[in-house]
Amino acid sequence: MRKALDSVEMFFSYFVPSPLKRYYFLAASYFIFVFGGLIGWLILIGSEQFLLGFGIWKGIGYGIGLVLAILFTFAYHRHVTFGVKSETKERFAKFAPLQVFIAAANWLLFVAATHYFGFPDVQASFVITFVLSLVNFAANKLFIFIK
Repeated sequence: MRKALDSVEMFFSYFVPSPLKRYYFLAASYFIFVFGGLIGWLILIGSEQFLLGFGIWKGIGYGIGLVLAILFTFAYHRHVTFGVKSETKERFAKFAPLQVFIAAANWLLFVAATHYFGFPDVQASFVITFVLSLVNFAANKLFIFIK
């Protein structure tokens, strides 16, 4: 999968002016990263809603969904986004706590922005999630999935 994405990125890079090529590849990698995060979020919410249908408490369902999302996004980023397949256990030992930290920071910032500062829910969620996705991408690229 990563090789196919590399081919597509290379094709479109021919249309990008030379001074911007470095940023083009970074933006393409970020887009692939965010797409995997979106799929992970769908897994999280889908699992929680599925388990709710069986009468499982929302908190337990969300927790199970979070675990499934973390496992999926790790595999996705390992194989698709960054294409780094070595040192799986060591990378996951760094990846999982980072994802839990990012989720907790997202929740805390959302509560602060909406409850204490009065920002509208959707706008607060969008801005916070966008900023934290940049932080998450940088941390993964620089510290977890180093080639």
